[in-house]
Amino acid sequence: MAAWVAIALAVLAGILRTSQARINGAFAQEIHDAFLSGVISFGSGFLILLVIISFNKKGQQGWRQLMVAIRSGGITPWFTLAGTAGAAYVLSQTLVVGLTGVALYTVAFVAGLSMGGLFLDLWGIGPAGKKPLSFNRVGGAVLGIAAVALSLVGHSTAASALLPLLLPLICGVLVAWQDAANGRMTVIAGTPLTSTFLNFMVGTGVLLIATAFHSFSVGLPAALPTQPYFYLGGAIGVVFIGITAVVVREIGVLLMGLGSIAGQLLMAVILDFFFPSAQVTGVMILIGASLAFVAAAWAAWPKKKPHAHVAESVPHSGE
Repeated sequence: MAAWVAIALAVLAGILRTSQARINGAFAQEIHDAFLSGVISFGSGFLILLVIISFNKKGQQGWRQLMVAIRSGGITPWFTLAGTAGAAYVLSQTLVVGLTGVALYTVAFVAGLSMGGLFLDLWGIGPAGKKPLSFNRVGGAVLGIAAVALSLVGHSTAASALLPLLLPLICGVLVAWQDAANGRMTVIAGTPLTSTFLNFMVGTGVLLIATAFHSFSVGLPAALPTQPYFYLGGAIGVVFIGITAVVVREIGVLLMGLGSIAGQLLMAVILDFFFPSAQVTGVMILIGASLAFVAAAWAAWPKKKPHAHVAESVPHSGE
């Protein structure tokens, strides 16, 4: 695959992630039930993956390998619950996007994702092992928080928007842990299909339980919308996860992450400017989104390696 094609697909994955957030948020507003909207979105993705893995021998073999690793202690069982982070992420879309707009939601999510990745790499949770703190990574995380604060400047409902934005911020941290857990499970299974299927299975179960308790207290909507696009959230989730699994092998984590964030922020700003779902002030959110991208780029930027002529100028011992 040509590098420019892989980068374009990474941007597309980010665009799809933000599109899913907007669709799920609109669905929740339409039926006035964030929990049911979340379980329909996540559950439809699970059904799609159930059909795929039923006919995919590599995915089935990966499932057996993962179960053996769990029973033998080769991987912590906690990683199998990574789908709960995905469930929280989808639920946060349905609860928050309609209140704040998708751009503010995305900026907060990206900030949480950056902070979560910083500490998870420090603790060595992901498959790449421990990565020490650096000026770039710490500075990028701090800048990501500043992007959220800047996006709220001039917001007509800044005070009321602050509390809902804590949810995507926390979900960003949880999704960072989910990515690390999925990375570990993918290495063992030999395919990302297995970990993705497990995520959707666990997430759907969690959302079904939460929806059951919620529906018991408030009841179910009288009717569901007939517009087909409201039911695309799960399929979109499966597509962008699949794109990520393929592209990251071609261009690496750095370019994949930057391309995805660029797509998320670009689509978020476009949607809120042309199809606003909340009362937003455009200029500061645009600046905040740009700052969030700079923060991600700064945090992920590789360290400079010493030039060859510098290394050659160091005298060898005994000379």
